[in-house]
Amino acid sequence: MSKVKKENGRNLESVTNYCRELQDTYSKLLAVRIDLGYKKAHGSECRLDEIKQDVKHLLDNRRGKRSLFEHQVGYVVKFEDTEEKGPHAHALFFYDGQKACKDAYLGDQIGNYWNERITDGNGVFHNCNKNRYDQRGIGMIDHSDFAKRAVLEEKVIGYMLKDEQSIDGIKQSGREKSLTKGVCTHNKSNAGRPRK
Repeated sequence: MSKVKKENGRNLESVTNYCRELQDTYSKLLAVRIDLGYKKAHGSECRLDEIKQDVKHLLDNRRGKRSLFEHQVGYVVKFEDTEEKGPHAHALFFYDGQKACKDAYLGDQIGNYWNERITDGNGVFHNCNKNRYDQRGIGMIDHSDFAKRAVLEEKVIGYMLKDEQSIDGIKQSGREKSLTKGVCTHNKSNAGRPRK
């Protein structure tokens, strides 16, 4: 097994466990899937570390942008770098589904914030929540909807962590990591019947 496949296997297990922890903590999760990148002219000039810095800037700014991130409870971001798109990121943001709805709206708002504030007009985004797929593992996911939870794990996360465009093993400044994710804080509510 190649080093990249082994690393992607570990990433898949880590992200799957993280999502399951979030689903055990919240009765409903709103999953917002968005791709973040740069306009072609800018993307061809920038390096992988630039998108990593911009995504970090976005994540660091969440406290200051409460209207957009107030009910966000988790995230997963996978970085890629291809000849066609340049550096880009596949992002999955999780919100407390009891307090947030309208996944497509939130996806557009995050994308516009990325374009206008984070990249100074050099960004582009694709809101995956606006597309209608046969099997959708994004949007509102109830804790008891095991079919949709399986689609999230197998299709959405599986696609995000695909081997073909992995940057694991590529060295620019030391060892490159292709993935960043939040930490589950376990702020479980005591209200209601416990879930099994």
